[in-house]
Amino acid sequence: MAEDKGVGRRWSSHFPFGLFRWFVGQQVLTLALSFFGLYFVSLFWFESRSGVSPEALDWGRYLILLTLGLAFVVTIAVSLFMGGRLVVPLGRLIDKTKRIREFPFEAEALTPSELAYDEPGEWYELERALNQLGTDLRQKTIRLSREKTELRAIMSSISEAVLAVDRDRRPLFFNPQCAVLFDLQPRETTELSLQEVIRSPEIVAAYERALNQDELVRVEANLKLKDKGFEQSFQISIAPLRKKHNAEIYGAVGIFHDITDLKKTEQIRIDFVGNVSHELRTPVTSLKGYIEALHEDIKAGDLSRAEDYLGVLETSVGRLALLVDDLLDLSSLESGAELNLTRVDPRELTESVLTQLNCQDHEIHMRFGVESVVVDRLRFEQVLRNLLHNAIRYVPKGGRIEIVWDQVPGMTGKVQLRVKDNGPGIPAEHHERLFERFYRVDKARSRDVGGTGIGLSIVKHIVQRHGGKISVKSSLGQGAEFICEIPQEFSK
Repeated sequence: MAEDKGVGRRWSSHFPFGLFRWFVGQQVLTLALSFFGLYFVSLFWFESRSGVSPEALDWGRYLILLTLGLAFVVTIAVSLFMGGRLVVPLGRLIDKTKRIREFPFEAEALTPSELAYDEPGEWYELERALNQLGTDLRQKTIRLSREKTELRAIMSSISEAVLAVDRDRRPLFFNPQCAVLFDLQPRETTELSLQEVIRSPEIVAAYERALNQDELVRVEANLKLKDKGFEQSFQISIAPLRKKHNAEIYGAVGIFHDITDLKKTEQIRIDFVGNVSHELRTPVTSLKGYIEALHEDIKAGDLSRAEDYLGVLETSVGRLALLVDDLLDLSSLESGAELNLTRVDPRELTESVLTQLNCQDHEIHMRFGVESVVVDRLRFEQVLRNLLHNAIRYVPKGGRIEIVWDQVPGMTGKVQLRVKDNGPGIPAEHHERLFERFYRVDKARSRDVGGTGIGLSIVKHIVQRHGGKISVKSSLGQGAEFICEIPQEFSK
């Protein structure tokens, strides 16, 4: 019970003095006027009585004044008591209302035991209603806070950018991905319009359609962002936002799906199909032409050029077989074929590859800084063979080719294979795309010296399957150096 009284004192800490002074003041003024009037009426009646002696008259005046004075004091005391009883519950309700507003999560603010301090009546019912209102407010506040936290976490975890605007085309909310994408600062968003945030007429028009026509809008657009030197492709889905109680549209929210990589992949697929078709067409056309010519010569009984035709056919078939083999190798690597890892001696592997190549016309230099490395031997023979093939094709006779196996400087457990030549070199603008399938720096000369155009792509995939990376250092007229870095003790 002591605890309840303490709670009661806490709630009555806000005393409504203004209302109390007004109530008591009205009571005092009314009583004063009433008692003064009663005093003069009583005095007039008493003096109008005949046969009253002056002493009795004085005593009567004194008695009337004393009686009315005591009655006035008692009435004022009663008024003070009643005024307190009237306004103290109001003070407690004011305190409770302020506490509910300032501390909506505190269940203590809604203790129902305080109702026992007042007998049932209007104040009792009002306080019960306020307690229930506070309980409902607390529950809704907790639920809204939880939902807001969950929504913020969901918005932050979404990889796509999300931007919502109101009817005035100003940002309502956005997630961190959108802030990074469009370089937005929270304090600036209320001052920016949609056109200032997204400088794309297509996207702005899509937001307008969603706001004005009440429909889900999907649009694709390219945006060149500040921190990127290239355009990014986006598929934007924009939906109207409606109020729950009357379905009135108050804004629109858009989700920006970055499809740049998808577009690039699609373009690579298109280029790949086109390049494969082109690469296949050349030997197939040659085969068809020479077979027809050989067929006509056989009909005519002229076999004088048959051997030449067969030589061309053999070359075309060989090129076709090489292309098919490379495509199958590339497909196998991309599908995640298992590696047969063994400990290999770099010197023995290099010498084995050199015996398979016609490199007598070039000056070969080798250096070995590591004794062993764990790789798939057949795959790394393919790496070294492709790199040496390219060097031999493009380096003039008598040129220098250097093969180096060594530790990566400053990195323990990393090995690098470097194949360096003093050939014509590769311009810097081609470095980024050099390892793409069928990409050629000089298409005419590349076909003259042979090759399928996917050797470097195979090299890149093999090195990556070993947990490594490949890079090139080259400039026009300064030769080229291909660097493969892999873990020395790679394990699947």
